[in-house]
Amino acid sequence: MKTLLQTDRQVFQLLNQEWTAGWLDPVMVFLTMISEHAFFWWVIAVVLFVFRRKIGSVIPAVTLISSLAVTFLIRNAVAFLVDRPRPPLSEENARQLVELPISPSFPSTHAATSFAAMYVLLYFFPSARYWAIPLAVIFAYTRLYVGVHFPTDSLAGAFLGIILAAVTTGVITSRVNKKQPHA
Repeated sequence: MKTLLQTDRQVFQLLNQEWTAGWLDPVMVFLTMISEHAFFWWVIAVVLFVFRRKIGSVIPAVTLISSLAVTFLIRNAVAFLVDRPRPPLSEENARQLVELPISPSFPSTHAATSFAAMYVLLYFFPSARYWAIPLAVIFAYTRLYVGVHFPTDSLAGAFLGIILAAVTTGVITSRVNKKQPHA
């Protein structure tokens, strides 16, 4: 465990302090801000709801909304149980480009909600892989770059988001399938 945490800190230092560029700072801050509280993904859910007739169902929107809500709740419970401090509170030279959230660091909410949304979108719209996967990865990465998460926070968040979205999607689609008449 000690080796894992040391590696985590070393990778954080590399990504947060060495692999940076002044011109990239405002881009990363913008990207992290639009994914704050899963804002970007909530917008996608609203778009899915608005275009439900064209899509043919409200189920993708309901599943996305449900997955985001479940992910927020479970992530917060885990975070307060683990209670890991954020990098600027434990690392001397962390570059902090955004306001430090008051919640604990592990797991990352941005990563959890982004990967949950990615899973749901890929489940219903496989062609979304061309933009949903890169955005989920970028949104998770920005949290390292702006200095408020360690790499394992984002990895755990991604894993948690995918698992919770898979369970939520499975529950919702199985209930919908049970209600539909069989031919």
